[in-house]
This record gives sequence, C-alpha cells and structure tokens, in this order.
Amino acid sequence: MLDDIFQNIINEYINKKNKKIYYLYFSIFKFLTKSKFILHFKNFKFYASFNKKDLTRWMLKNLAEWDKENIKKIIYLIKKYNGSFIDCGCNFGAYSIPIAKKFKKQNIYAFDASDKAILNLKENIHLNKIKNIKYFNIGLGDKNGDMYFNEDINKLKNDGSFRFTKIKKNKKVKINKLDYIFKSKKIKLKKNIILKFDLEGFDFLALKGLKNTLKSHKVLIFIEMSKMMLENSKNFTKEFKTFIKKNNLNIYDLKLKIKNEDQIIKSLESLNIKNETIGDYIISNHKLL
Repeated sequence: MLDDIFQNIINEYINKKNKKIYYLYFSIFKFLTKSKFILHFKNFKFYASFNKKDLTRWMLKNLAEWDKENIKKIIYLIKKYNGSFIDCGCNFGAYSIPIAKKFKKQNIYAFDASDKAILNLKENIHLNKIKNIKYFNIGLGDKNGDMYFNEDINKLKNDGSFRFTKIKKNKKVKINKLDYIFKSKKIKLKKNIILKFDLEGFDFLALKGLKNTLKSHKVLIFIEMSKMMLENSKNFTKEFKTFIKKNNLNIYDLKLKIKNEDQIIKSLESLNIKNETIGDYIISNHKLL
C-alpha cells in the first residue's frame, strides 16, 4: 500500500519543476519503505532505491536524470563521429540505458566487475525492453589476470563504490585489458570509439590497457579524474605524463577547452580530504573542434 502511494507521488512530481512538496514526501517515505521504485523519464526508465549507499538514491531524491549533460555530449559525439559506445564501470546503466535507447540499431557495450551492478543493469535493461546492450561482468585494467574486489557498499565511505582491494578475504574477479577484449572479437567496433570510464581510481590502468587500440582507432574517452588514481599507480605523475605524450593524446575539459597533464596532476594533488575527484575530462588521440 505504501509503495503504491509513493510510486503515484513520483509519477505526479517527476515532470514538475517545483518539487518542494515532493522533497517533503521523500523525507517521510525514506523511513517507511525499502522497496525499489520506477522513475519514468521521457525516453527511458530506471529502478531507484532509498538506500543511502545506492547511486540511484540521488535520482529518486531529485527526480532527475543522472549525468544528463554528459550523456547529451556523448550522444552528440556518437552522432558526429559515427562511433561505437563502450561503458566502462556501467553500474546500474545510467549511461548505457539512455544511449542504447537513442541508438537502437547499434550495440552498446557495458562492463562492470560487480555482480550486483550487472544485476541492476539487467533489471533496467528488462524494464526498458532493450535488446542492444551487451554486458560483461569483468574488470578492466592494464593486464589480464585476477584481482580482489569488494562490492559491500555498506562498508565503503562513498556511494556506489564497488572497488578493487588488496584484502584477500574478498572475492576474486577476472581482469582484462580492453586491447585483449577487442582483439578477441567479442566486440565489433567502428573505426571511431567513444568510451566512458568510471572505475573508482583504476581508470588510468584501464587506459593503459587500451594502448594498442589507440594506434588503430580514433578514440574519445570520458574519464573521471580522482585522487584514487594516485594511490593505484606506483608513480602516477611520471606514468601519466609519459603515457599522454607517447600516445599523442589531448586532454579536454567538458567545454572542450584543452588542458595539459601538468594542470591535471596539480589539481589532483591539491584535492583536500573531503574531495576525491576533480571532475570529468575527455582524453582523445585526435583534436576535437
């Protein structure tokens, strides 16, 4: 009964600009139910939960699409460059679902090391009756092998942070280089590729696992730059600068203003204890106009 009432409240307020009354309902119902609810946006739907450690909670609280502007930019770039889209760290499908709905005649490829994330993605695929998302329950890195992985988000400090760990009591998960995956022909790529990286600090390792593809394809990577990158590479500053220069890569902010690697590293190193990321950037092996 309570679930039905709150679902009706969501349906009533999701398209309204003034949500002050909805926020009051949210503050009450978050104590009354642990169910999932359906957020029906214009072209797609998502399941969302009140769980404080669930990324979908933000959408449920705000009745807003996740990273809407980033997704619009990616859709624009897929159209402009007639590119394949690969979602690395797909979680519940915040990017994969709307992009798959927009490009129904091409496959969207989604990766996540977390069983729980892939389960959430599959639920949203079914909810939207999508047939063009191909998902892979594996991690991405700079070599093939295994790593320990923690997906008990209730024990981690920030939301939705399924992540790799050195603690052996956690489960082992398979890790592959993107170069290896592409070479094995599990994925059919166009000449141009647009990727989204959100890998909880392992983004640079996944980027290094892409070095052969950078030689054969035009690549654009939306990447979250976090201070966890500093922790996951023995000498991140030197390695990052060398990799960018060696592979003739350009770094852009989301306004497509060019940045250099020294600016990025300085911003990462100056992050205070409360902030883990300096935001999203685009890394590409060709110039963006």
